[in-house]
Amino acid sequence: MPPPPSGPNPHGVQTGGEPATAKERELAAEQRHVDRAYVRLEAMRGEAQALMREGYRQAQVGTVGSLVERDTMVFRAELWARTLDAADDGLVFGRLDRADREVWHIGRIGVRDEESEILVVDWRAPAAEAFYQATPEEPRGVVRRRVLHSRGHQVVDIEDDLLDPESAPDDLVVVGDGAFLAALSRTRDGSMRDIVATIQQEQDDAIRAPADGSVIVRGGPGTGKTAVALHRVAYLLFRHRQRFGARGVLVVGPNPRFTAYIERVLPSLGEGGAVLHSLGDLVDGVTASCHDSPDVARLKGATRMVPLLRREVAATPAGAPHELRIRHRGTEVVLDAAALRGIRRDLLQRARRGPNGQRVAAAKAVLAALWAKLAARGAARGEKDAFLEDVAARDEFAVFLNTWWPLLRPMDVLRGLADPARVDRAARGRLTRSQVSLLASSWQRTAETGEVSFLDVALLDEIDVLVGPLPRVRPHVPGIPDEDNPYVVDGYDIFTGESVRTSAPADEISEVTTYADRMARAARGNGDRDEEPAEYAHIVVDEAQDLAPMQWRMLKRRGRHATWTIVEDPAQSAWEDLRASAEAMGDALGDRRRHEFELTTNYRNPAEIAALAARVLVRAVPDARPARAVRTGGEKPELLVATDLQAVVRATVTRLLDSVEGTIGVVTPVGATAPYADVLAGLPARVQPMNALDAKGLEFDAAVIVDPKAIVEQAPSGLRTLYVALTRATRSLAVVTSDEDWAVDLLGVPPSRI
Repeated sequence: MPPPPSGPNPHGVQTGGEPATAKERELAAEQRHVDRAYVRLEAMRGEAQALMREGYRQAQVGTVGSLVERDTMVFRAELWARTLDAADDGLVFGRLDRADREVWHIGRIGVRDEESEILVVDWRAPAAEAFYQATPEEPRGVVRRRVLHSRGHQVVDIEDDLLDPESAPDDLVVVGDGAFLAALSRTRDGSMRDIVATIQQEQDDAIRAPADGSVIVRGGPGTGKTAVALHRVAYLLFRHRQRFGARGVLVVGPNPRFTAYIERVLPSLGEGGAVLHSLGDLVDGVTASCHDSPDVARLKGATRMVPLLRREVAATPAGAPHELRIRHRGTEVVLDAAALRGIRRDLLQRARRGPNGQRVAAAKAVLAALWAKLAARGAARGEKDAFLEDVAARDEFAVFLNTWWPLLRPMDVLRGLADPARVDRAARGRLTRSQVSLLASSWQRTAETGEVSFLDVALLDEIDVLVGPLPRVRPHVPGIPDEDNPYVVDGYDIFTGESVRTSAPADEISEVTTYADRMARAARGNGDRDEEPAEYAHIVVDEAQDLAPMQWRMLKRRGRHATWTIVEDPAQSAWEDLRASAEAMGDALGDRRRHEFELTTNYRNPAEIAALAARVLVRAVPDARPARAVRTGGEKPELLVATDLQAVVRATVTRLLDSVEGTIGVVTPVGATAPYADVLAGLPARVQPMNALDAKGLEFDAAVIVDPKAIVEQAPSGLRTLYVALTRATRSLAVVTSDEDWAVDLLGVPPSRI
């Protein structure tokens, strides 16, 4: 925002004289209006509670319709109540004095009094756009814009912008400055705050972009990209509730630390319905716990993993029998390895649902092949049903089927790739021996510990689609104990592979008595089981520049008909093949119209820290342009040279705890965080050790960067990763290194030896 006018005012606006008295009067007037809004907010809370009570009373009618109506009323009332609670903190944060003498107060939600007079305009409403968009060059009918800074329900400061002096009345007071910069300098508590009171024009353009397309927001560190994306979600849900609320909004961040950091923002804006996930927990039942090395990540993230995984899923399972021998009435019938391979190949070529959906067909095909062999030896056609009943009821056939065509679970497939021979076979010679070894070793860790990487999650999602869904649990055959049921072996139905329950409600029970009935029932039971992954109406992807093509494929499945908000900064990319990633992103977004925005102002870093980071940016991405830092007068960054890095990090953090009230991030090379976490044990929780990749998207009052040379040397994108780490601090930055010459050359900061 531009500074308020100073000095003599030719338009008669009161900017001097008795500023303290004028400000006190203005503060008192604003407090009266804010108090009035809070009284009405409390009454609205009471109305929401009354609506909930009425909803529960509807259930006493006892009809199905009344229960549905009850659920609808209670749901809406609870949603309304949560919105009102979220709006309590900083309910009113702005005011517009218009040239037509109307005064509008801007806040988190819209508030009307009992006579429907507008007390507060919702920040997302069209009437509030001028609060963010008006400028002295284009005032949009606004004479004065005022920002209210509150603590709880108390207005403690105001800041005014005089946008149209020509239209200002003689008695208009313009007071204060610096509330915006003060908001930028607030102490961090480990969670992201909304910026609803301080949204700037270039940010608002992206927030209010048309809903019919996808939005791409680019900008350097500290430009508010993430905040813009989250505020856009709140805006879309407010303006297009039916469209986006029904099918949901998914917000995806790089890691769980990041999603925990942003989780309070949408509720603070009155929107609690969006789903937050990291790239490591998008697949049900799986949570990533590590990052792959750059060499392994380069392989796992590329789309060449798709044919490799497809071939592995189609391959004969490890330990499967190579032949099937069945003796029937003295005659032995054999299906050799070639025959079994042919059956598998034919079934999978026709498969639409993956191997899991073909289990019934596999059982039928094997039985048909056995009968064909027997018939070729002169068996009468009338013997067919008896033969099929006999073979299908045998334990040996059930055991064969469960090992030759087992139900495939994605994690089991991934563990199977711990065998280098299987990786090599699935790759069909397209990977070098070293690459095969790298992948197999990575999955050996998964096989032994169950630990998966962030890129493994994307692979598991791919495998899940390839294998198809598991059959649903079904009741046992009534009247036949499971141990006596000829179609159940080890708790599984031999045809469908279903887990068998020991009991079932009466309306679920239906008897199966013949092979023909059973096969027909099995086929019907699998007819509609391929449930689509959850899809959303809108997907937000933060730190999108880091996504590998395989991760974009995972997201595409969840947004095939979605609009998107993409937040990225190519200069921060940790994924090396930017072109492949961009192509994968384009494929995910589809052909919808795209609205692109670039944020150019760095609100996070003081100019001193921004200048140091810019030196690294020039080395990492020579043609990149750093965002303009608007804050000056910050602390000069420190370069600490030491032989005992852990001791110096502990001493530095201890010192910062005395001078910094908020969070202190200790950023280490990937794989090196644990020793520093041990060294910092016992310090307050606002000290947060993490590796350089997990620091993405976060911000701290102070940051301590450990061993920057190791961060740079860990990957070809290491300079970009270091650049990101250096831009996390809002106040203080210390870099601890053991290589003085290297660090001084890169950072241009005079060293302090410790």
